[in-house]
Amino acid sequence: MASPAWRRGRAALQLFALGTAIGLLLFAQQYLDDLTSGDASNWLRPLVKELSGSYAAMLLLPGIIWAGRRFPLAGRGWVLHVPVHLFGAALFGALHTLIMLGLRNLVLPAVGLDPWDPGPLLARYARGLPIHLIAYTIALATTQIFDRYRAARDRQLEAAELRTRLTEAQLLALQRQLEPHFLSSTLKTISELIYSKPKAADEMIGRLSALLKHAFQPQREPETTLGEEVRLLDLYLDLMRVRFAERLFVRVDVPAELRGARVPRLLLQPLVDNALRHAADPTMTLVSVQVDAREDNGQLLIRVRDHGPPGSGDTHREDVGLSNTEERIQRLYGSDYGMSRGRGSEDSSELRVRLPLKKA
Repeated sequence: MASPAWRRGRAALQLFALGTAIGLLLFAQQYLDDLTSGDASNWLRPLVKELSGSYAAMLLLPGIIWAGRRFPLAGRGWVLHVPVHLFGAALFGALHTLIMLGLRNLVLPAVGLDPWDPGPLLARYARGLPIHLIAYTIALATTQIFDRYRAARDRQLEAAELRTRLTEAQLLALQRQLEPHFLSSTLKTISELIYSKPKAADEMIGRLSALLKHAFQPQREPETTLGEEVRLLDLYLDLMRVRFAERLFVRVDVPAELRGARVPRLLLQPLVDNALRHAADPTMTLVSVQVDAREDNGQLLIRVRDHGPPGSGDTHREDVGLSNTEERIQRLYGSDYGMSRGRGSEDSSELRVRLPLKKA
């Protein structure tokens, strides 16, 4: 962050540059008029005249800005501030006249020219009062417009920041809601085996410990890479292989070039968990699930297919993990992305997830 001294120095340089630009523009106009009338032999005197006027105005401009912010012509009570600014305009005119004449009579003799003779000072002030009033009004209006624009911009930035924080909080809440759902689902599987297959249950507890260390690390970013999700899915499938043994067949086909794509954290596990529960019918000898990912029209398409019995698709609609995942996708990427369900090839149930393709 810049120091106050640095900011003041920068503001002074900006005022100097603005005063120089205005003075040179006014001098150019005066010089062209002199050229037209055939009297452009002495260009230095009008240059000092215009620059002294613009520099004097720049010296007083911070006071006008302060008055505009201290007594704004907007909001309640603005009428009471009008007399303040009328007095301010008169004071600006008097001070500008004195500073301008002082600069001219300081510089002109230094460059070998005659001092400036303004005539009677009061008459000089009266002649300049209209232009001083116009200059004060322009500076005041510019200050008011700029401050209102900056306040509106700050409100927009604050609102955007609040929306971002709200979205992050909502995503974090959804992610935390999904974690106990995942844990509950796994513990339920272990409890089903603890009496019938105690050795398998014990093995699942050991693998669950490894899975939890990998899945629920301290970071809370809403996104991770697809490759990281595949690694988490492999750990989860290790658990499921203990449960289903030789009945389980899972094929994961994710090309190497897509493993760096950004996806929501804890994306694949809920999808596969839902597919396994859909496919794990007692009448089925094989629990078969396929997961694949590919690029589709510049987007990332992930498909999860299972070969569960017909008519059991209600599980897909009621699953907490699926609804949670779909809501996170909507919040992260908008309504153009999400999940769809249908029948795949060979009479399989298919869940499609469409995401923007963002490489890490």
